[in-house]
Amino acid sequence: MANLIIKNGTYLGMLFSLEDEMTIGRAQGKTRKTGAQIYIDDENISRNHFRISANGNAYYIEDLASTNGTCLGNTPLIPGQRYPLHDGEVIRLGETQLLFTDFEADNLLNRRRQSTASADMPFEFNDDASTLEVIQESPLQQDASLIVDASQLMQDLQKHTHSDFPKNEKPVKRMQAMVQVSMALGATTNLEDLMAVITGQIFELFSGAERAFVMLYEKTKTRLVPLSVRYRDKPGKANEKIAISRSIVRNVLENKQAILIDDARGDLHYGQQESVMDLAIRSVMCVPILYQNQVLGLVQVDNRDGGNAFCAEDLQILIAVCSQLAISLINSQLYEEIESLFEGFVKASVQAIESRDPGTAGHSFRVADYTEKLAIAVDRNGSPELKTIRFSRNQLQELRYASLLHDFGKVGVREHVLTKARKLHPHELETLKLRARYAEACLQEQAYRGLVEKQLVEKLAPAQFQREKERLEQQLIREKAYLRRFVDRVLALNEPDCRLDESIDALADYEGYRFENVDHEPQLLMQPFEFSALCGAHGTLNAAERKEIETHVSHTFIFLSLIPWTSRLGGIPDIAHAHHERMDGSGYPQGLAHEAIPLPAKIMAIADVYDALTAGDRPYRQGLNSELALDLIESEVKKGKLDENLFQVFVESKIYQR
Repeated sequence: MANLIIKNGTYLGMLFSLEDEMTIGRAQGKTRKTGAQIYIDDENISRNHFRISANGNAYYIEDLASTNGTCLGNTPLIPGQRYPLHDGEVIRLGETQLLFTDFEADNLLNRRRQSTASADMPFEFNDDASTLEVIQESPLQQDASLIVDASQLMQDLQKHTHSDFPKNEKPVKRMQAMVQVSMALGATTNLEDLMAVITGQIFELFSGAERAFVMLYEKTKTRLVPLSVRYRDKPGKANEKIAISRSIVRNVLENKQAILIDDARGDLHYGQQESVMDLAIRSVMCVPILYQNQVLGLVQVDNRDGGNAFCAEDLQILIAVCSQLAISLINSQLYEEIESLFEGFVKASVQAIESRDPGTAGHSFRVADYTEKLAIAVDRNGSPELKTIRFSRNQLQELRYASLLHDFGKVGVREHVLTKARKLHPHELETLKLRARYAEACLQEQAYRGLVEKQLVEKLAPAQFQREKERLEQQLIREKAYLRRFVDRVLALNEPDCRLDESIDALADYEGYRFENVDHEPQLLMQPFEFSALCGAHGTLNAAERKEIETHVSHTFIFLSLIPWTSRLGGIPDIAHAHHERMDGSGYPQGLAHEAIPLPAKIMAIADVYDALTAGDRPYRQGLNSELALDLIESEVKKGKLDENLFQVFVESKIYQR
């Protein structure tokens, strides 16, 4: 039997069985099926959007010239053209996704009293594990209520994947539950969430289940590791120490067998096992988690209240659940590996960028830490202004990566600008100091040359010559002192934290000062660009250099926009792009203001400013203590540049002290 199953939204898991010809379109009200028409509550689809028709055992889809179109997977359909449908394909229309299934499940269960699978899997129990208690038992005699070769069963399932599903073979309710399991597992990549989903769905599927636990088999260490244990009547009781039966688990893992015990008290062999007796287990199902015939772990479901809690059909369903779980575990492992690889790449990239400017080493990592903690604090804040703000795990990760990469664009800034520690570059300061010494030498040479020429012309008496020489030397002392005061004032003004109002006037006396060089030509003691750099720069950068530094934000946006981010990380470029914007519109590069600035960027702005003020590794100034830094940020808040509510949370939660 072919079916359509809603994959997302309010009606997730709703199943519609298909007739020979069905039309799918927009609902006036609730999603429903009426005759040969399926109505879906989605304003973005057309009244008659597409048609599905059967031809023998095959099904075809045809777009009915819908307004927003239909996609089969990621392929847009040409209106009026029929396309074959295959089991497992996803149909996309408007905001809705539909899963097409065409599945046969007959002759799935093969009762066996003796395993035909080879016991070639190395396996040891980790008896020292803090969360695992292994109960030693006598060797198992094969006399369980039902033993199934799970690996063979999975091969049988794969053979029938594209066959017709016999009508009415399984209750629709059970089928819907299985679909919900599949959907839930397919939408989960986090291992912790995955365990919560699978154990929760097990209790939905099996009304007789009292306890469910999942164990992972670590092949490299040949041991079992508990992933989750949950109780129906104790939702909060999870991941505690569990007791397991060595014989049952070994048989399940080594022989790849699924075991069902209807009633342990009446079972000739399991009923006599000490672990079963000690745990007071009456009914149990234990199934291996198999992927491509490799054992990933096992799932056990049991009951202590009464026997016959499970049947053969339940075992079949649990095997199917484990097959879905196996794929999800593989996906979760791959996802973790990819995430770990990406995390390493991001960190390596940040370290590479910061290595160009050792003075800011660690800045990006600290900003990311402050930003993430502030976002969590905002999420938990109950004030009227912030109580509606919530951050999901994915949003926090997106914000963290944006914070780590917020200065990525500095790779496009020239290194001598990026690392400039004083207002004048070292070679510029050295040139200016040498020019002052050159001026002293020129003045001295001119003075003594003038004295010699005067002696040749006027034939001065020895006493007169001595008096003239002493007068010239006193004049030279004054002029040299004047030039040396100039160098001292340059050195003072060259410091980024120099108080300009006290030094600029003194330096202005030297603006336009000229001396005669050895070629008897007038030469400026201080070039205009030097005076401008010393008197006009805020910090260490002149206007052109500051503009170049500010371009790092645009470079960051361009570089990050080139990365094909997944949908859950797609906001990273925009967040990083806005971290220098200010609430009053005075920021850069876009001049955004108020609500136009993304909330994550407002959070990052506070973290970025705080670390810039307190960092003790900047070559151009000493870091401020927290109190002074917070006072400065508060002054920016009062000027309307930073968000007042976010800053209040930053201060109250003392994030900067963690």
